[in-house]
Amino acid sequence: MPAAAAVYPSAPVPLVKTAMNATRSEIEGEARERHPEGDAAPLPIADGRVPPWLASLGRSERGGRDEPARIEGRVPPRLNGSLYRNGPGLFERGGVRSRHLLDGDGLVQRLSIGAHGARYRNAFVRTPKFVAEEQAGRRLWSTWSTRRSRRFYENLGGGFGGSQAGVTISSVHGCLLARDEIGGSFEIDPDSLATLGELPLPRPLESASIKAHGKLDPETGEWILAGTEFGRRMRVHAIVHDSSLEPRRQLVFSSPRQVYIHDFFVTRRYLVFVLHPVELAVLPLLAGLRSFIDCLRWTPGQGNLLAVLPREGGTARFFEAPAAFMWHTLNAREEGRTILADFVGYDEPDHFLGPDALLSRLRDGRFGRAESPGTIRRYRIDLAGGRATEEILDTQSHEFPMIDPRCLATSYRRAWFGWALPGRVHHGIKHVDMASGASELYDFGTDTQVGEPVFAPRPDGAPEEGWLIVQGLDGRDGNAFFAILDAGCVAAGPLATIRLEHPLPMSFHGTWVAAP
Repeated sequence: MPAAAAVYPSAPVPLVKTAMNATRSEIEGEARERHPEGDAAPLPIADGRVPPWLASLGRSERGGRDEPARIEGRVPPRLNGSLYRNGPGLFERGGVRSRHLLDGDGLVQRLSIGAHGARYRNAFVRTPKFVAEEQAGRRLWSTWSTRRSRRFYENLGGGFGGSQAGVTISSVHGCLLARDEIGGSFEIDPDSLATLGELPLPRPLESASIKAHGKLDPETGEWILAGTEFGRRMRVHAIVHDSSLEPRRQLVFSSPRQVYIHDFFVTRRYLVFVLHPVELAVLPLLAGLRSFIDCLRWTPGQGNLLAVLPREGGTARFFEAPAAFMWHTLNAREEGRTILADFVGYDEPDHFLGPDALLSRLRDGRFGRAESPGTIRRYRIDLAGGRATEEILDTQSHEFPMIDPRCLATSYRRAWFGWALPGRVHHGIKHVDMASGASELYDFGTDTQVGEPVFAPRPDGAPEEGWLIVQGLDGRDGNAFFAILDAGCVAAGPLATIRLEHPLPMSFHGTWVAAP
């Protein structure tokens, strides 16, 4: 946490900027004008620990909740359906805790909204790993941040016990699917949240690390998954499913480097993979000497490689770009023979990698490093000229980019992001007009944490018309909430806030399913 980072009190305020490239100092200065007493109350407490409310992001949830939720304000009458979210919800077994906030068994949540009011429910994804460890009452396998034990021979081959299904939740052709980066997809009952079973991967891909982020093409109905397979050389796989969720075709190419990736781009004709320089040391992992995350190293001198693969099959082409770490893509599209690919990128993943990374330290209730902001960036990949360039469109701190899913792989205008002052957890929601550069922001206040803004389309509305539903944690009472905002007027703040009477751990991703 940078020592000079300003802190502001809790009152939520709208902040509106007319240009997407407004500097962090401008935004910070405007916030200070609205909160002049802010420097008097530093967020970390004296011994470096975070406030108790923020530490609850890394505390285990009990699961099995089914309860009414209190509504403040007015829910839009046409917003009728369910928000589903997923993230790690169980961080320890038998007194052994995971070492990273990103690492835990998946907790699926449902917030149903309609004429009945609002009701909240959650349940753990009952993967084979979860069930076996529940019965044993202890950890049986390694996870990506935490080895099974200190004895290397118990961690040989990585020591993994299968998926935790704790990253994404997707509605795909009538199926609600929970995923992480190991194994297949777990189907979830949309009403009870019971785990119905696993959709296995095709046999040749059972050893591959299939990414949590799939892409559902709104035009073709294809559902595309991608992943990596480590060995002497890394291979990148893509699996294209039809509307019945049967694999239609499988694509593969060899990567010139062994790296960790989390997401990928899709256009009408291409898949684009960002091979950023997060190198994986395979041998210490297979020998059981280090956890997966401890085998990752940031080597920015190598720069990025962009791999462009035809969706119908063919040879991958590689394009060089400056080093930038990427968690999540925003969108990509083709303009003639040029691919425009928008994403959130970091000059350094200091919030993620290293013993003092924010996401690692928060797990222990302490602050850590998060000095490199997630800036909005765009690749221009000139397929005819054989070169790629990178533009930084906005230098502020963002993550969890969101679009109207109906605009995937085509032209779009509106984008939404989680936003933060430097070095903070996200406490604002930002709307960016990707055509004009105009942006607006609603800041909930720095004693609030908010997650990914999930887009809910307005029934019978035009593309990009709808609402945002945002899960958050309120530091004033320590409880979780869900805020509903007009997607076209974010700065006006919540139309309604749905409040729970307890905290929840950090949730990563979600999806909206309208009522039939």
